[in-house]
Amino acid sequence: MKSDIEQIHDEVKMIRRDLEEIKTMLIQEVAPTKDETRAIREGKKEFARGDYEDWKETRKRVVS
Repeated sequence: MKSDIEQIHDEVKMIRRDLEEIKTMLIQEVAPTKDETRAIREGKKEFARGDYEDWKETRKRVVS
């Protein structure tokens, strides 16, 4: 017989699966357009080169 903790753990896993299924039903995945794919690819290249601004720096610049 399962302990209370094991039963709770099983229920939590079941709830997580159910929530994931609901999320999948409610939020449809859409394939990116060619332009979006190109932009993503370019962004990854820029990031790999270190050609980006840290969020903290961006926020300082925008807020001040």
